[in-house]
Amino acid sequence: MKKVLKFSGACAAVLAIVAFILMLATPAVIWKASLGGLGTLSSEVSGVVAIFGQPKTDSQGAINVTAGAVIAFVLILAAILILIAGVVLPILKIRTLEKFAGVLNLVAVLALVAGGILMFFEVLMYCGAQEVDVPDGTSLGAGWVIGGILAIVSGVVAILPAVFDFVGSKK
Repeated sequence: MKKVLKFSGACAAVLAIVAFILMLATPAVIWKASLGGLGTLSSEVSGVVAIFGQPKTDSQGAINVTAGAVIAFVLILAAILILIAGVVLPILKIRTLEKFAGVLNLVAVLALVAGGILMFFEVLMYCGAQEVDVPDGTSLGAGWVIGGILAIVSGVVAILPAVFDFVGSKK
């Protein structure tokens, strides 16, 4: 089991990177409105626009920044950097962060879990930032759902070595 736990940081980093890519590359908010017998009308907001907003253009009004999505973005990005540092620095035989490795790992875990949870509230945060009520037929994009789940799972994978050390010390 200890052989597998050596790679938990790398696995957590890969999962977090996939969650981060899904956050940016997939639609965050999707609207579907029924037009009666005429079919349905659908619209979506990309992840980048939902996070960072969009200035006013000729064809469209401004889209405000969603603070919760920016916080999730920063938390997941910081966790990725911490996890990559935790994987790469021991390979390079750099021991400067060895004393703080446990604390940094805990920070990465908390950041991933908090960022993943914040991703699930994007519809409410986005509509709040635009100062509109949540319309009927509004939903969170599938990429954001999967990304939020992957961010939380990444946090769980990152904490596994500490959990097994704690459980092993209790025996």
